[in-house]
Amino acid sequence: MSFLRILSLCILTTLAAGAYAGPALRELPDMPVSLAGTEDPSGTRVYIVQLRSPSVAERQATPHVKLDKNLPETVAYAAQLGDEQERVIARAGTGVQRIYSYRYGLNGFAARMTPAQAQKLRHLPEVREVWEDEVRPLATRHSPLFLGLFDGEKGLRSVEGLDGDGIVIGIIDSGITPEHPGLRDTREADRPRTCRGSWAETTMLGRWLCGRYRRAPGVLVFEEPENWNGACETGERFASDDCNNKLIGARWFIDGALATGPIDEGEIRSPRDADGHGTHTATTAAGNRTRAAIFGTTIGDIEGIAPKARIAAYKACWLRPGDTRASCNTSDLANAIDAAVADGVDVISYSVGSSLTRTTAPDDLALLAAARAGVVTAVAAGNEGPNTGTIGSPAGSPAVITVAASTRDGESNQEALEITAPPDLAGRYAAREAHFTPPLEDADPIDAQLVLVDDDDVTLPSGDTGTVNDACQPLVNDDELNGVIAFIQRGGCNFEDKIMHAADAGAVAALVYNIAGDPIVMYGESELSDIPALMIGQADANLILAEFDAGNDVELILEKGFLLTTSDTGNRMARFSARGPAPLPEVLKPDVTAPGVNILAGFSPDTAYATPGENFAYLSGTSMSTPHVAGVAALLKQAHPEWSPAAIKSALMTTARQDVTDSAGPANAHAFDFGAGHIVPNDAMAPGLVYDITAAEYDEMEEAVLAADASAVNLPSVTMPRLANSHTLTRRVTNVGDEAGAWTVEIEAPPQTSVAVVPDSIALAPGESTSFDVTVNYLSGVLDLWRFGSITWRSDDHAVYSPVAVQPTSINAPEEITSFGGTGSESFEVEFGYSGAYAPQVHGLALPLILDGFVDNDPTKTFTFRETDGVTRHVISVTAGQLYARFALFDLLTDGDDDLDLYVYYCGLDGASCTRLGESGEPTSEERFDVFRPAEGLYAVHVHGFETDEVEGGPGANYRLLAWSFGEIDDRGNMSANGPAFVSAGTTGTVTVDWQGLVSNTIYLGGISHNTPQGLSALTLVTIGN
Repeated sequence: MSFLRILSLCILTTLAAGAYAGPALRELPDMPVSLAGTEDPSGTRVYIVQLRSPSVAERQATPHVKLDKNLPETVAYAAQLGDEQERVIARAGTGVQRIYSYRYGLNGFAARMTPAQAQKLRHLPEVREVWEDEVRPLATRHSPLFLGLFDGEKGLRSVEGLDGDGIVIGIIDSGITPEHPGLRDTREADRPRTCRGSWAETTMLGRWLCGRYRRAPGVLVFEEPENWNGACETGERFASDDCNNKLIGARWFIDGALATGPIDEGEIRSPRDADGHGTHTATTAAGNRTRAAIFGTTIGDIEGIAPKARIAAYKACWLRPGDTRASCNTSDLANAIDAAVADGVDVISYSVGSSLTRTTAPDDLALLAAARAGVVTAVAAGNEGPNTGTIGSPAGSPAVITVAASTRDGESNQEALEITAPPDLAGRYAAREAHFTPPLEDADPIDAQLVLVDDDDVTLPSGDTGTVNDACQPLVNDDELNGVIAFIQRGGCNFEDKIMHAADAGAVAALVYNIAGDPIVMYGESELSDIPALMIGQADANLILAEFDAGNDVELILEKGFLLTTSDTGNRMARFSARGPAPLPEVLKPDVTAPGVNILAGFSPDTAYATPGENFAYLSGTSMSTPHVAGVAALLKQAHPEWSPAAIKSALMTTARQDVTDSAGPANAHAFDFGAGHIVPNDAMAPGLVYDITAAEYDEMEEAVLAADASAVNLPSVTMPRLANSHTLTRRVTNVGDEAGAWTVEIEAPPQTSVAVVPDSIALAPGESTSFDVTVNYLSGVLDLWRFGSITWRSDDHAVYSPVAVQPTSINAPEEITSFGGTGSESFEVEFGYSGAYAPQVHGLALPLILDGFVDNDPTKTFTFRETDGVTRHVISVTAGQLYARFALFDLLTDGDDDLDLYVYYCGLDGASCTRLGESGEPTSEERFDVFRPAEGLYAVHVHGFETDEVEGGPGANYRLLAWSFGEIDDRGNMSANGPAFVSAGTTGTVTVDWQGLVSNTIYLGGISHNTPQGLSALTLVTIGN
């Protein structure tokens, strides 16, 4: 029975104010309280508003057919949504500035408005959700070979002939470099054999004879795309003809970023990439074959995973002042997704994310709608690893393919310097050039001795302790530094100061050595020094310092073209790659892993915070692994245009391999590291079975995401976050092969559990589907730790793998039970995951503190921390040792048709510094706010008259505020609980709650804590109305 239903049976209005609560709660009506910090209700912010009407994708699209926005019914419905949005904006009042209209992924808009206007919209029946705009961070040569795409027996590129032709990949990122050779729609004109080798480039005769072939116009490789609705938007340094038949679309979305802060002056206000990140991801996914060079040194030929796929760039990420990597506003991202779906992309590469522990942000829901419209989305897992639980939004969504990062076999090159003496130290060492000093290439080569600096002062300008080698003060060994390279310890002061002191001492260059880790790019104010500077890593610096200690001179050469080539060992998880579990406990994340370490791909020569003029770069991150999967998805979409996004995701997961080691050592990685494992694209071509999702199930998925319960979603994985005894999930598989097949299940149960699959064998005709149940039973072992296993459907030709993740827990009990009556009894089941003593402990039942109040109508509909003008404050004292507190308003306890909201602050022991704990803002006056283990002190509970009807004397509302609390040790003598005294792991027991002697016309609140030998494990709230 619902809480509201119980209340409707109780005649609360007969109670006297202040009755019953007891000593735990007291109102202090004259106690002054003060806000910690400030609140500004008049300032405007950017909000994203989602309406309840389905978007175009949600209403008309299907996961198996691409959306066509030009169909008459689609055009008409999109216009209808636009009209609806205008009506909602009008109801917010004057001054609202619309930024974007979303119609295809989300149905809604982004607009600048006051918090009061946002709150007003939040209460409209046609509005589903309102978010304040957020900022999100941006999260190859050998990769195609490492992935087996050119395998002689079953390679997708070599044998199957797949190259992504006809597929459009949308890159939502920091922009694009349209002139990049990896994005041309032509190839070089044919040349005679003699003009194809180095002779034609390096000899005078060759250059003369073959020059006319180099100058010949290119041969068109890409035809004009069909059924493309995109555009090539112009802007700063970006013309309409910068797009071509390869780069078929380019849009930019900056209004959300502009509305929330300044843009870096080095940014380019157009689709052009000033970061390099977007060009890198685009060419990784679908770049043409081209020759790569770094700092003038040729590396070799590289190409993307799907080189014949078209690219559409959506720039939604912008450099902010002082940042070296672009960031992205959710409002811009949502509009980019909306445009990509409407334009007709097949795949989205989304190397953007955050650590937000929810999956209901605007881009989460927009990407879910995109999947319903048939668009496959690969999303970066994030770079917050290796700690567990670091996957956030939108990587945690069940609608997307979440990609972790791991290493791949091959070679990589990095910037280097060369030590020439002493002989034992001779060789090249990794280095990184500073961004703010004069370019090394303008001065190289610099061949000189390396000398350790000395400023003869261990006191830093700040007053802290430094070292004599940090160059934070003018240098005293200038006679030794004249004409040499200064060796400087990192730390203590700005890089600019260090380099300036070295230059003042006569050094021709500076080499800063890191005191922890690898070299980094140094940033600072330019034009303060006239010598180049580089950084070397800690380990290499220690070798140099050891030579100094031995009395040896060190000679080195600084030259921009020096590269250090290292061999990369594949199949190891990257330390930075974010780990599961996901924000939705029943969703296993990540889904797969792919190469994401030292990936060589295209770059922007216009980058504001890297070496300018470079067309290629090595980058690492899940941002790099994501376009690998996007490219493979394009190949699969080319081969199977009828496959849904869920089918493609399933194919990649169920054919993955698990021979990947953990980043910390030789141990094998597990499902929270890599999901199902490392992608095997060739096997994904014919997976046998897939876990598909229908259009109706995508709608159900959205409801599941909003309810934070995705256990019923048909995922190619099994996750049980609270396994105390036995739990069953249902899954469905479909035969996507051309022939009938028979499969038998193989089970690798997580340690100390048993797993049963029913049925354990299936036979399916082509296109036929069947469901099966997976039941996991906890047997023994350590509780509250995740364990991993798998189920594999095996046939003669296929092994369809699904990871299993379970977390046995000591107790699984209901969160709340409700009932009514002065005397009564209720029973509920508790699952036990341990063996030993069990004791259900009673807390309460507690009567409420009942406070009468009156609040004026607030015509501004704006809440701030105050106690006048539409806000009434109640200061309530909570004693020490409380386990739970609840504050509530009810429709039945106001004197009319009112919309009151509740805001709760904790104000410490003296009320001098109040901080907001949270609020409840339902469309009616049904408001509730709970606090688990509330701290001792004062709580300022504010009732806001958002909208009230007329009472005598004008608009306002009489109401009753109810508050309860019960303590850690707090048996009131009116409730008892009985359960088994001893329990066994994997069993279920019954707990019976009895109560008696309750007064009438009120509601009691209490709790049953479930205690193991280790202490409190779970709490079941008990609400009794009488």
